[in-house]
Formats: sequence, structure tokens, C-alpha cells
Amino acid sequence: MKRIVILSVLFISLSGCSWLTSYFSGDDNAVPPKELTELKNTINVKRVWSVSTGEGTGEKLIRLQPVIVGDSVYVATRDGHINRYKLTDGQLLQEIKTGNKLSAGPGVGAGLLVVGTRNAEVRAYSIKTGKLVWSVPVSSEVLSVPAITDTRVVIRTSDGRLVALAIQDGKKIWDIYKREPALTLRGTSRPVAVGDNVYSGFDNGQLISVNLENGRQNWLLRVAVASGRTELERIVDLDADPVVSNGIIYVAAFQGHLAAISLADGQLVWQRELSSYAGMVVDGVRLFVTDDSSQVLSIHVRNGASLWRQDKLQWRFLTAPAVYGSYIVVGDFEGYLHWMDRKDGHLVARTRGDTHGFSVAPVSNSQYLVSLGRSGELTAFQIQKSK
Repeated sequence: MKRIVILSVLFISLSGCSWLTSYFSGDDNAVPPKELTELKNTINVKRVWSVSTGEGTGEKLIRLQPVIVGDSVYVATRDGHINRYKLTDGQLLQEIKTGNKLSAGPGVGAGLLVVGTRNAEVRAYSIKTGKLVWSVPVSSEVLSVPAITDTRVVIRTSDGRLVALAIQDGKKIWDIYKREPALTLRGTSRPVAVGDNVYSGFDNGQLISVNLENGRQNWLLRVAVASGRTELERIVDLDADPVVSNGIIYVAAFQGHLAAISLADGQLVWQRELSSYAGMVVDGVRLFVTDDSSQVLSIHVRNGASLWRQDKLQWRFLTAPAVYGSYIVVGDFEGYLHWMDRKDGHLVARTRGDTHGFSVAPVSNSQYLVSLGRSGELTAFQIQKSK
């Protein structure tokens, strides 16, 4: 029953309705989001600055995630802007008006800002000048951040294709197609480029490794196997973005498994039953993941053993975690950011980032944590030392 509620929330592309309408319609007696209890912050989290970026990510679970590069943060908006802000004070440094509704990005690399549009185009802009370098049509909407290398831009389309484009002019170099199931979650995981290869998950539960230059498949591993009597029960999308650390790629399937896989040969290192669509982050020793009931788990990267589980935020539609210093931070559907101690998962602070809620995880570097809410509010936080 709880999975049906989650699915009604996630199938935004089919229903076209507000993301929480189905949840609060009263049609199901599933467990509601846990109410927040009073929390006394034990760390001093300071809101450094906050700016409105435009339309934001909106209600359709579009993953327009901020990117921190050096002393700047880049943001793409649904209404077609790519903005660069000064990380220290939020000053607008650059604004690119694309003239297109955006659905994915920005990817940053090789001197380019790359975005996907709602009308199935991939567009690359010069970081230095803000001018359009190239624009190419693709087979369907792009819903995840592109991977960028010195020679390729690799994108995942919503119709099951992994496509490599030449960095210079956007010319298609290769195209891999995996047949889509009849029913899937809205969205795709981002491709990950490591060395000479690129890795991508698909909605049929498969993870593949292909050669970046020619698209030749190195290996394929099925992370999740569809089972059940209905199409809903058979959904096994790899929608959570994979993460890579020390030669291992970590992937999670909805209604499937969390798995650790060798980059070199596709051999399974370990797997455990865990369903996730929000995503995960790794700090080298521990993997932090938000499961499909909005529990946050810390998992040992070596064997998949649970280290701690935070269940006080269940059903609050949490984002993937972000690592910031000694803490893990997630956003929820009401716009709260929840700060947890990395060692044991206990809640140490709560702040408000955007009253319209979050659909993308915060991002961080050694100095700042930055959140982007559904309304487009971009906010930078810092932890202040107690006097």
C-alpha cells in the first residue's frame, strides 16, 4: 500500500497534478509523513545569504541541481536561465537566458555549461562568454545532469537511450538503447564518467559500463529483477544517481537492491535489499542513502552492513543526503533541512531553506552548504563555531 502512495507522487509525468495531491486526497490510509517534534539545535547553523533564482525546480521533480565550482555556484531554472552566483555572498555574476524551458542540468566541464530542454534538445554554452556553442536535438526529454569529459558529453534520455555527443560541436558519436518497461518513475539517474568509461543505470534494473570513445559495452549487470503481478509492483528503476569511490560504483534500485560493484569488471562486491529513488552520497568509509520511506541509513562501504538508521523523518519525501563537515543534511517536502551527526545519525539541527519544499539534494564544499528549493530560492549556510 505504501508503495502505491509513493508511486502516485512520483508519476508526475503521467498525472500532471501537484506532487502531493494524491498523497493527501484521502484515497488511501497509508502512513502520513511524520510530524516534526521540537528540536533544540546543538550546532549553530547560519543562513549566510539567500536569493531567488526564478521558477526553481517546480512541482514536477525536475532535477535542476546546483553545482559548486571554485568560488561560484551555478543554477539552471525551469524558465530557461543559467545563473552563476558568488559563493561567499550570493551576488549574481552571470546570467544566460536560453529562451527554452529546461529539464536537466547544469553540467559543468571543459569550459561548457550543458543543459537539457523540455523540447528534447541538449544545449552547450561557453562558461567564459555565456554564448551558445552548440545545440542538438535528441530522441526525448533529458531528465538528469549530463556527464562531461574532455571529449564527450554523455546524456540519458527519458526513452531509454544513453547518448555520447562530441564536446566540440555536439555531433552524436554513439547511441545505446535499452527497452523501457511499460511503467517507470519519472526521471533517470545521471551517467557517471570515470577514466575511459561511462556507467549508466536504466529503468529495467540494469547497470552498464561502456567505452567512452566508441560506445562498446564492457559489461552489464542486472541490479534488480522485476517481480509481481502488476506493472506497479514490477518497477525497478535505477533512478538514484550512482556514486563512485575507490574503484567501486554504488547503485540503488527502486523496489530492488543497493549494490556495490567493481568498476573494472562489473563483479558484484555486495548487495542488500533496499529500495531508493532519492539517492546517496559516499564519504570514503560510509555510504549514506535515503530509502523509499525517507529513512536515512549509514552503510559500511566494505560489506553493506548497517551502521545507523534515522527513522524520525519517515514519509517526509527526503532528498538524497549531502555531506557537510561532520554532518549529513537532507531536505524535505516542507522546505526543512535536517542536520544529522555523521557518526550516529542523531538530529543536531533543523533549518528552513524554502517553504515550497525540496526535490534536489543540497550541495556542499568545505565551507558552505547550498540548497535550492522548488520555488527557486537558493540559500547558503555555514556552521558557526561557538564562542
